[in-house]
Amino acid sequence: MKYLVDSNIIIYHFNNEKLATVFLTENKNQCVISQITYIEVISFAFTQEQENDVKEFLESFKIIDVNREIAVQAIRNRKIKKIKMPDNIIASTAQVKNLILVTRNVSDFNFLDIKVLNIFEKI
Repeated sequence: MKYLVDSNIIIYHFNNEKLATVFLTENKNQCVISQITYIEVISFAFTQEQENDVKEFLESFKIIDVNREIAVQAIRNRKIKKIKMPDNIIASTAQVKNLILVTRNVSDFNFLDIKVLNIFEKI
C-alpha cells in the first residue's frame, strides 16, 4: 500500500469531482483508509440506499484500525501542533504505516512529519 486516503477525497468522489474519482480509480489497489475516514464519511446524511452504496465502496478498501502505535504517534503530534483528533489520527496512521496522505486539506497537516499529496494542486 502506498496511499492513505483522507475523508475529503472520498467525499469529493461522491460529489462527482472528477480528479478524486480518477485518482481513486487509477490507484485503488494502492489505497487504504483509516477507520476514522470510514466513520466520518458514513456520518453524512444519506438515504438508506446511498448509505449502503457508500459502505460498500468504503469496505472495498483495506481499513486500518487505530492501535497503540498510532495512538502514541497522535500524542506526539498533539505536542507539536494542536490538531483536531480525527485529523491527528489520520495523520498518525500515515506516519506509522509510512503512507502518503492524499488530501486537499494540506494546511491541516503542516508542521507534522508527513508526506502529503494534494491531487487538486497543479503540478
